[in-house]
Amino acid sequence: MKNLKLGISALALTVASTVFAQTTTNPWLIGVGAHGVNHVAAGGGLNDFFDNLTSKELYSIGNYTITPPLSKLTVARNLSKGFVLDWQTSVGNVDNKRFGTDKEFFLMTGLGLQFKFNSLWNEDSWFDPYIRLGANYLRHDYTGVTFPRTDVTGKVYSSYNEDGDLTGKANFFAVNGGLGSNFWLTKNFGIGIQGDYVTTPVDKSDVANFWQASASLLFRFGNTDRDKDGIPDKEDACPDQPGLPEFQGCPDTDGDGIPDKDDACPDVAGPKENNGCPWPDTDNDGVLDKDDACPDVAGPVENNGCPWPDTDGDGILDKDDKCPTVPGLPEYQGCPKPTAEAVTEKLKDILFDFNKATIKAESNGKLDEAASIIKAAPAENFVVVGMTDAKGAAAYNLKLSKERAAAVVKALEARGVNPDVLKSIGIGSQEATVPATASDAERQADRKVVVRAISGDEWTTYKKSDLPTSVKKATPKKKSTKKRK
Repeated sequence: MKNLKLGISALALTVASTVFAQTTTNPWLIGVGAHGVNHVAAGGGLNDFFDNLTSKELYSIGNYTITPPLSKLTVARNLSKGFVLDWQTSVGNVDNKRFGTDKEFFLMTGLGLQFKFNSLWNEDSWFDPYIRLGANYLRHDYTGVTFPRTDVTGKVYSSYNEDGDLTGKANFFAVNGGLGSNFWLTKNFGIGIQGDYVTTPVDKSDVANFWQASASLLFRFGNTDRDKDGIPDKEDACPDQPGLPEFQGCPDTDGDGIPDKDDACPDVAGPKENNGCPWPDTDNDGVLDKDDACPDVAGPVENNGCPWPDTDGDGILDKDDKCPTVPGLPEYQGCPKPTAEAVTEKLKDILFDFNKATIKAESNGKLDEAASIIKAAPAENFVVVGMTDAKGAAAYNLKLSKERAAAVVKALEARGVNPDVLKSIGIGSQEATVPATASDAERQADRKVVVRAISGDEWTTYKKSDLPTSVKKATPKKKSTKKRK
């Protein structure tokens, strides 16, 4: 009885002092149950294992000494997905039916290594078979057994072992091998069965050899979470740093949706496209470099981060300049002061198809600028005067000059100039200065359109007549436009 109490105390110490694990997901296991020992079917050493495995004595319940519940304890820890290290302890009062001994205190405790077959398909399967090998300390007192002796099978033992000892031993080194399986009813609770053959190879005797069968209730627990973030270490990519489930347990300090482990700037929010770092703004203009056409020079968002140009250098940005290629004044929206000379300057390069009043397309820009100047002078009225060179019939030249002046007026009106402030007239070759016998290039100087600003009564005169009283009045000096080609 004293020895039995000692064995139960050993079981309690095993539970209290051992920390092992069972699976990689739920790594801890404790099993408590009962076991039975069969010496009758153990005639022979480890080499007789397979012969004994098929003997009818092995499967006869009457050959087993069955101990009460809580006589076996298993604690185990996973070493890897497929291997488990366990510590199994069995106690009880057990007889040896093969030699007819009375029940003696029995204690076997030791380490075993399991290979889990379900690691080949699914370690979390409810069906959890394994093969096991173990090494143990065995306490079972045979010192009172004398030899020679005949076992229940009729086999005669002349001595305890090959050394000729006539008495047995009490303490043994035992090894065992066997099969078992766990059946998980829930994630953390199941039933386990196990069968082992136990032998004492050092003793050169099979007297103490036996079969052991056991059944246990199993409890799995100890799912580790070192950083306490609620994500098991097995599933946690950052097991030592509290993190978020969406990042496999890794933190996102700056909250930019990129886990710190992948974030080049973990303390400053930034887009994924820039590895979690904010986009720079080198020129501090409020336009990020990635969107800034001029990242080194400050400029407004409206111009893609570039400063607005001032093509004509008049201090008025092109975006606000009605005449961006000609220096002008702020009061005239970047255009020159609206004078007849200014309009004539713009029209001097107006080109016509040869011997026609059709304006060439390349003159559109000049017409745009002339229209801007006229519109900026609401108090002015303008007369457009068409002229030709001296070659050709006077009547023809007069008609052509009128048509060309009218074409210019029409083009200006199409650009928004008030038709009430415009008048076109033609004077043909009346003021031609180059002889008709001169070359075409020399006569070009007389083919032109000139503009004059008119006001008061003189404007009324121009409105009523196609020809001015004095041609000189309609011809500003030194401001001419080449016209006919």
